[in-house]
Amino acid sequence: RSWGPTVAAVPGFCLALVPSPFFATMTVLEDTGLNVVDDRMAVMAIQLVSLDEASGEQKRRAMEFAEAVSVSFSYKNLARVDYLAPFRDLTKLQLDNNNLTKIEGLDHLTHLKWLDLSFNKLAKIEGLTSLTKLEDLSLYHNAIVTIEGLEGCVDTLVSLSLGENQITDLSSFEPLRALAKLRLANFVGNPVCDEEDYAPFLLSRTCDLRYLDHRIVRQHMVDKAKDQYADDLSEIANKEEEIKQTKRKAASKKSKDETASAQNVRGVAELFDDMTFLDPEFEKLRKLPHEKDGGTLVKGLPVFREATERLVEEFTKQMEKQRGRKAEETREWRGVLDGALRERNEKARGLVKKLDTTVKHAFRALELNDPNHGNEILGNEQHIGADPVNVRLENALHAKRIKQVLREAKTAARSERRRETKNESARDDSDARGFVFSGVNDASKTRVGHDVEESDASDEDGDTEFDSDSDTTHDDESDVSHPGSPGAHGNGSDGSDSEVDVYESVGRWLRLRNDSTKEKLFAIEMHCADFTSDLIFEYDRSYSDICDKSRALITTLFTEMRALEDAYFAEMAEASTKMLELFSTGRLDDVCDEDAAVILGDKDTFMNAVRAHHDFHVNAIDQKEDLLVTEERRRLEATMRDLNVWERERNRGRVGEITGLWERTKLSIDEFCGEEESDDDEEEENRL
Repeated sequence: RSWGPTVAAVPGFCLALVPSPFFATMTVLEDTGLNVVDDRMAVMAIQLVSLDEASGEQKRRAMEFAEAVSVSFSYKNLARVDYLAPFRDLTKLQLDNNNLTKIEGLDHLTHLKWLDLSFNKLAKIEGLTSLTKLEDLSLYHNAIVTIEGLEGCVDTLVSLSLGENQITDLSSFEPLRALAKLRLANFVGNPVCDEEDYAPFLLSRTCDLRYLDHRIVRQHMVDKAKDQYADDLSEIANKEEEIKQTKRKAASKKSKDETASAQNVRGVAELFDDMTFLDPEFEKLRKLPHEKDGGTLVKGLPVFREATERLVEEFTKQMEKQRGRKAEETREWRGVLDGALRERNEKARGLVKKLDTTVKHAFRALELNDPNHGNEILGNEQHIGADPVNVRLENALHAKRIKQVLREAKTAARSERRRETKNESARDDSDARGFVFSGVNDASKTRVGHDVEESDASDEDGDTEFDSDSDTTHDDESDVSHPGSPGAHGNGSDGSDSEVDVYESVGRWLRLRNDSTKEKLFAIEMHCADFTSDLIFEYDRSYSDICDKSRALITTLFTEMRALEDAYFAEMAEASTKMLELFSTGRLDDVCDEDAAVILGDKDTFMNAVRAHHDFHVNAIDQKEDLLVTEERRRLEATMRDLNVWERERNRGRVGEITGLWERTKLSIDEFCGEEESDDDEEEENRL
């Protein structure tokens, strides 16, 4: 903590003291000029507690930046800090004894509690708004003139060190009153400390300060300071109370506006006042026939207001129920959709897991079957279990895996060879007779697909993944041909076991399984897309019904308000006619002032003002109705548009995942079993 110049700033050294017997690792960097934080410096700045330098260095380099909670860039001659983005969870940051001129780059350090910026060249407190958990801040020995920029940590800051700065005015301490948890403060070395009233003024502006400038604050000192500035404090308290009330009113209005906006009734409660007091004719009409005796024309206004308020209150309740129905409909729909997607996603994950397990077991079986590696692998695994019985069981399981994988691979290979033979026969017959049997390829593909489905069906139960039928042991063992052994690569086409290349057969079989899995995943996704589209259609229908009900409520409200306005205008028109009669006979001469006489003296102008008053009300009602109806329709369209966009993105992402899985699996098979020959390569080989 930089409470004073207790340690000389020695360039090139950073010393951190921790309790014995542990020592924090110490990093020494040579200063060759102004620096910026780079990758190497960031690694070296991570603070760890270790028994020795070697282990601390190893831990530091193995640690991710995001895992660090304390870093020190002390004495690094930094000109700016712009490499702290990876440090997301820091609670302690030391940037003291550098050449920083501006506080920046700290917005993402929302967990920071301890910040040391002492011995720099800072002139302003800034860039700390997002540090809402900051408890300890040291800005000792800078060039700061004003205390500001601490709004983000007013509820958390406990310790503040601003000694050896350029604070000259006592009014600079006014912001300290907002720091409710401030207990330790240091301002030693500022010009303002020479003021006679420095300590009393500062103590009167703080809430519960315990230490000031390295000294304990006594209660009698605080009481004396507050008595000295009692008048100022009373005035400040009144202003603060006014500010609090203003904030509470603003918060209450904001909450009401948000609720009204969610209900789609915003502005309805204020409509009557708006259409009355914003009317330019209202001020003239409400004073007739005289300023003191006015109100004759608008005497029906209170009745109009009371009836309107009852309508608005009932309308607001109904719209709140509509909002609840919308939320409930959305929750139910989302629950059905999530449940359906979850079920199909589980099925898809099962297929992916099954394919992954099949590929791994196939690769493992090939390794165990390989004479160059199989004995070595088995030998290594025999050391795992100490019990010979377990070793024998493990070896038997390996043998079963080999037999099962190779048996299924060779079955697929034979099916493929039969398909190729049939295709060649069909082509020969086609060339000889001049026509093509179009059903051959489809039949052969169906047979291969059937073989794959039979192979998939054999693994459906999961627990019986590999056959243990002892009757097939001899045949399986006779079928196995190691790569490089005689008969592993035959050129005949009769499909005999000796001509089956193990790696090629397994590769073909795995590719068929990969293709089959892809098609099944696409089928599941197609079902999800269809199901989701149907649900969105049903949701659109149900949600639209609710919105139609809301629009009907809006229309009903404003229809009734127009009826009230018509009744109010009819009464006003009758009063206007009577007033004109009284004025024309001279019975209002004693009560009419000059302005009223001018208005009533021109009958057309007067009646036009009455009509304009009515038209203003009607226009206000119509505009508010159009606004609410349009907003209801817009929200419905936006909701459905967002759902359709979400579904397209979901479907596009799932298709990409399936394609990516298929490509990655195919690449793994090609790397392990060899790439599959294309039709062009096979034709070229046959030609040669």
